[in-house]
Amino acid sequence: MTTADLAAPPTLRSLPEYRRWLIGDLCLDIGTGIGMFAFPLITFMVTGSLGATGLVGLVQGLGSLAGMIPGGLLADRCERRRLRLFAGVTGMLVQTVLIAVLAAGWGSLVALAVLAFVDRLRGALLGTASNAMLKQIVPPALLPRAFAINEGREAAVEMGSGPLGGALLGISILFPPLAQLLGNAGSVLATLSMRGRYRPHLEGAPPTRVRDDLREALAWTLSQRIRLQLMGVAITVNLGVNGLILAVILNLASEGVPAARIGLLNTVLAASILAGAIAAPRLVDRAPTGAVAIAPLLLMAAAGAFIPFAPGMLWIAAAYALMGLGLAPLNAATQGFFMHITPVAMQGRLGALLGLVSMGLMPLGPVLAGWGLELVGPLPTMLLFAAITLMGALIALLGPDLRRIPVAARWESYAREQGLAAEDDRPDEG
Repeated sequence: MTTADLAAPPTLRSLPEYRRWLIGDLCLDIGTGIGMFAFPLITFMVTGSLGATGLVGLVQGLGSLAGMIPGGLLADRCERRRLRLFAGVTGMLVQTVLIAVLAAGWGSLVALAVLAFVDRLRGALLGTASNAMLKQIVPPALLPRAFAINEGREAAVEMGSGPLGGALLGISILFPPLAQLLGNAGSVLATLSMRGRYRPHLEGAPPTRVRDDLREALAWTLSQRIRLQLMGVAITVNLGVNGLILAVILNLASEGVPAARIGLLNTVLAASILAGAIAAPRLVDRAPTGAVAIAPLLLMAAAGAFIPFAPGMLWIAAAYALMGLGLAPLNAATQGFFMHITPVAMQGRLGALLGLVSMGLMPLGPVLAGWGLELVGPLPTMLLFAAITLMGALIALLGPDLRRIPVAARWESYAREQGLAAEDDRPDEG
């Protein structure tokens, strides 16, 4: 090995443990993407009611919210690789039960709601550990690029999961949950191949009380105005965009549009996200993070305002393309910055707290979409979600803290100047 080789900075490709982590997440994303696209349509096929489909979606979302804070605490108190293994195993179990229920003809509103709640609760309790591991696997300088790759990977999966989920559903109602089961199995195998042990605390660190852990995470969050601003943006944009997309899906399904054709809209959205993900590393490296975050939000708001008036699926697809284009740079910039300034020992709690707040209103999305379509029709329902999306973009634009975040190369110095820097608390991963 030459001196130049020794001095060369690491790349993501040169990190075997990162590759194993990525393969596991990829398998999980493929299965979950297919299952998540198909599940509302499965519920509609079983119940025949848009309102019931929205109600199951509400219960599903409540499962996620119920598990987030306990999941964050688990990720900051337990060895994270074991939690990721348990997440995959329990995911396989839930999908096995769903397949059995559908195959036996026992599918009903109550059965689907219970399984949806359990699956999301399980995912929130155990799934936080996977992302919490990332700062222990990837050097700080590579975090923005790692998040950009994650966005591209998820977009690529989304491109195929909509049409594939629709095609599988057209063959058999059992195939989408089977694909999700196999995705969980792939995640288990990849996690078993990982060599590290990902403890959230330094060896020999004194035990802490749950109450104190929660108080510490809440105090850390409230002390940083920029986190509060981002939470306000996330809670409104997540509800607005996801509710709008679900309203489009349910409206098209109620009009008799085939599931595979509806899935093509997801493909357009994912292709746009993938295009943005290709550009994301350069954008994050060269442009101020504040600008990279705010511009996509304004684009989403504009596209969301157009969708209720779109004259056909081609126009909806064009709006989806605009909405997705800046999503990967937005997430790569903001998630990379906040992971950079968050201590390793608090990754689980702070991630769960941000997720709880940002997703706090999302369970209302399926209910508002399903009941709105039945009671007032598609135009008022979609306009409501478009207005909520616009509110999130305005919170980002008018607040000064997000706008001030500089280019990624200056994150460390900026965090120190603003009192945001995390201490170097990485535990031994051996």
